[in-house]
Amino acid sequence: MLMLVLASVLMPACQSVTTRPPSSYIASYQDFPPEPGQFQVCHDMGCEGLTEVSLEAADWHRLRQLFSPQAQSASAEREQIRRAVALFERITGPLAKTHNDVSRNAAGPSLADRQLDCVAETVNTTTYLLLFQQQGWLHWHQVGFPQHRGLFSLLGPHNTAVIVEEASGQRYVVDTWFHNNGALPEIVPSELWEAGYYPAESKWSNQQ
Repeated sequence: MLMLVLASVLMPACQSVTTRPPSSYIASYQDFPPEPGQFQVCHDMGCEGLTEVSLEAADWHRLRQLFSPQAQSASAEREQIRRAVALFERITGPLAKTHNDVSRNAAGPSLADRQLDCVAETVNTTTYLLLFQQQGWLHWHQVGFPQHRGLFSLLGPHNTAVIVEEASGQRYVVDTWFHNNGALPEIVPSELWEAGYYPAESKWSNQQ
């Protein structure tokens, strides 16, 4: 598992635009592909620990409502995705005991809390996005292969989930690592993110 984590953290920039399916990234960490009936959630840094999760029908209904009515533009769908990812974290948090996960790699309130790093956040967010796609809720985007920054720059290594706008091919990152569990993630153009985007330094900063 350590080698898989290192491979992800050191993923070359050229692979950030790979045509590889996002499911192949998930397969490096999880025991089986995510399905609505059951999926796995990383609960430790580096996705070293996994919790199998199955949502109640009421939870799926709450998520589905965030995509209804269908978005009339790609930008509107990105806002739907943003809110749905945040809700998914709030639903799975108590189930996987990641509800006390705090922003970035800071220590949680106690040593017993399960803190996630960007690798675990990327795996979890990509899982949620794939589940949205499987449910047919995405009409303007497809889930992309996760993106890495920092290997060939002065930036610290960092990974994130990705969605791709179908009409333009524009990649957007869906980055949950900047915020506490259940907060709205950052969704920004991948070029902005790869250049060193940080919420406090940009007009794109997170708004709940």
